Amino acid sequence: MKIFHPILCYFPSQAGGPANTLYWLNSALNPNEFSSTIVATNFGVAAPINTKEYGKGHKVFFFNGKGRQYIKQCLQVLKTAEVVQFSSMFFPPTLPILLMAIRRNKAIVMSPRGELYQAAVSQKAFKKKIWLAVIKHFQSKINFHATNNFELDIINKTFPRAKSTIVIPNYIEMPEKYNADINDNFVFVGRINPIKNIHILISAIAEVNKLYPSAKLDIIGSARLEYEVAYMQTLKEQIKELALEKVVTFKGHLDGEAKHQAIAASKALILPSKSENFGNVVLEALAQGTPVIASKNTPWQLLEKHKAGAWIEGEVVPLAKRLQELLSLDKTAYTQMRDNAYELCKSKFDIKTNIHIWENYYKKITTYVQK
Repeated sequence: MKIFHPILCYFPSQAGGPANTLYWLNSALNPNEFSSTIVATNFGVAAPINTKEYGKGHKVFFFNGKGRQYIKQCLQVLKTAEVVQFSSMFFPPTLPILLMAIRRNKAIVMSPRGELYQAAVSQKAFKKKIWLAVIKHFQSKINFHATNNFELDIINKTFPRAKSTIVIPNYIEMPEKYNADINDNFVFVGRINPIKNIHILISAIAEVNKLYPSAKLDIIGSARLEYEVAYMQTLKEQIKELALEKVVTFKGHLDGEAKHQAIAASKALILPSKSENFGNVVLEALAQGTPVIASKNTPWQLLEKHKAGAWIEGEVVPLAKRLQELLSLDKTAYTQMRDNAYELCKSKFDIKTNIHIWENYYKKITTYVQK
C-alpha cells in the first residue's frame, strides 16, 4: 500500500511535532506491505536536503518552499498513492492536493492536530473560516484522525458528516534511556510561545524557590516568529523583576542526545500550556522515566491514573503547590514515580508495539474506497 504525506516539515527538522511523529510512524510500518512517500519543505532543516531515503519504502522529497515545484511533486506522487494523509488543514498546499485526491478517489486522512481548538482557530479567523467551509463541503470524502477524545468531539461537531473519525494517539520510537544524576531542576521543552504559558511557570518557580532554594528551571526551546521573540523578551524581563536570574536559565534549542540527557536529569518536565493537542515532549520525558506535570488544557489525564506525574489547573498556585509536593517526596516514592513514567510510555506509546493500529486503519479505509 502506497501512502503519501504532503507536509511542511519532516525529520530531521524539529520545527514541529509531526516531523518526528510521522517519521516514527513511517519507519515502523511493515516495508513488505506499506511504502511511504513524503513531500516536505526544508523548514527547520539545518542544511537543505533534496531527497532522502530512510529505508525500504520510506522516501522524502524536500523543497526550499511550498510553491509550484512543491505542488508539482505532490501531484506526481498522488498519481500512484492509495492513501493521502494530511497533517494540517491550513497548510497552503493542502487544499489543491485535497481536491485532486478527491477527484482521483483516493483514501484521505485528515489530522487537524489541534488546528480546530479555539486558541488556534481564532488566529487568522476569516481565512480559516473560508478554508473550513470548503473542507466541510467535501467532508463525506474525508476520514478524520484525532489524537485525543477532546479533539474527536470538536471534529464530530465541526464535520458531522465525515466519512469516518478515529482516535489514535501519537507514538514514539523509544530513545536510549539515560541514567543521569537527578537534580532539583525542572525543565520546560517547546516553543517560546505565549500559548505555552511559560510566564505562569516562571511565577510558580518563584514561589517554589522560597521554600526550596535548590529548585531551578531550565527552558529548552527557541523563539522563531516575531511575536515569539517579543514574548521571550517579556519572560526575560519577568525573570529580572523576580530576581530569578540564577534560578531560570534559557538553554536554547537542543536536539537528540543533548535534549534527552537534559530531560533525564530533571526532576520533572512541566507542560503548563493554554492549549495542547498532544505534546510529544511528554512522551520524550516519560521515555526517560521523567515525571510530567501538565495542565488540564492538555490531554494527559493518564499521568494521574498511572502515578507518573500530575494533571492540574495551569495556574500559578496549583502549579507551585504540585512542584513543592514533588520536591518533598522521599527517594523511594520519587523513584517509583519515575518507574511508572517509563512503564506508561513503554506500554501505551511505543510505536513498535502499536504500529498494527495504524496498519489496520490504513487497510480499513482503503477497503472503504474500493467499495
